[in-house]
Amino acid sequence: MALLDDYIKDLAPLVNLDCGTCNTAGVTRAAEIMKGYFESIGFTCELIDLGPKAGRGLLARNKPHADHYDVLLNGHLDTVFADGTAAARPFSIDGDFAHGPGCADCKGGILAAYYACKTARPKDLERLSICCAFNPDEEIGSTSSHEWLASIGARSKCALIVECARAGGELVRSRKGVADLKVVFRGRSAHAGNNPQDGANANVAAMRFSLACYELADPAKGTTVNPGIIAGGTATNVIPDSCEVRFDLRYCFDKDGSDLENQIFELAERSWAPGVSQTVELLGFTPAMPLSDDAKALTAKITEAAKMTGFEAKFVDAGGGSDGNRIAKAGIPVIDGCGPAGACFHTEREYLRLDTVEERVKMLTNFFSLL
Repeated sequence: MALLDDYIKDLAPLVNLDCGTCNTAGVTRAAEIMKGYFESIGFTCELIDLGPKAGRGLLARNKPHADHYDVLLNGHLDTVFADGTAAARPFSIDGDFAHGPGCADCKGGILAAYYACKTARPKDLERLSICCAFNPDEEIGSTSSHEWLASIGARSKCALIVECARAGGELVRSRKGVADLKVVFRGRSAHAGNNPQDGANANVAAMRFSLACYELADPAKGTTVNPGIIAGGTATNVIPDSCEVRFDLRYCFDKDGSDLENQIFELAERSWAPGVSQTVELLGFTPAMPLSDDAKALTAKITEAAKMTGFEAKFVDAGGGSDGNRIAKAGIPVIDGCGPAGACFHTEREYLRLDTVEERVKMLTNFFSLL
């Protein structure tokens, strides 16, 4: 239990710190705390300036002059909680559960990465190049850090994301990519009773178009199309002259996402109601974290590392994105959810399962031995 006792002692100051993404001083302080931990075991650390809108990121490496890394461990330093939350809900323990803002998402995970490096076999640290990259703005989409993460991913053979495992301990072996599309329809207004024939109904075009796009989803490929927001019209007695639709696209492989986008752009070239035109804009794109052949091989290594530790690793495929998606863009295999188990993220009920801390730390150190 010595490891768990030390882990709890080191976790408390991280949880008792307000470090919502916009509290850049608090996020930087979290980076400084982790920097001190890593420097105590001989890692070389840098606080990374990612611009005025973000706190500092942290780069910790056992071989700072290495050109490439055998493994990248990634997690994030920020939380979603407002200033004052740490004082209102400080770190606490109830049986096998730790509580407090960010205890699971993702402070428990980045601390597990540190303990894995701390307890790794000396010969593994000697032969391997290990990089830990903790970013300051994951909770707002890593807007300031995604390029930094991608650049490190491009220099790595594989990556483990130390976000918490699911409540039941499951790791995440793949994540769908996400695209955000906006389609604007332009028609012509008219009185719905006196002269409807003079109008061009943008809402009708939007509904027909949305249904056609919805049918593009392919369950066999895992692609989905969700027309999530449809906004048009001003009054029931007016033929609407404009309508806007926001689409959420999900896909397991980037090629499928690209094909889906192209199909929607092609549909936008057609007429969906007389006198109505439409334009499509891609607002955002998150690459997939695919279950590629390399990812399957990485999954097998994690499975073996868990077996060496004494438990069976279980995996899920997730429909939402994370920094794992951004790192996978570099073309390397990624496994997410490699931290201790937890749940109820972004709520006052958030918890970290302390009974999974030691097994996940040992899983990571055993994984090092298999590389």
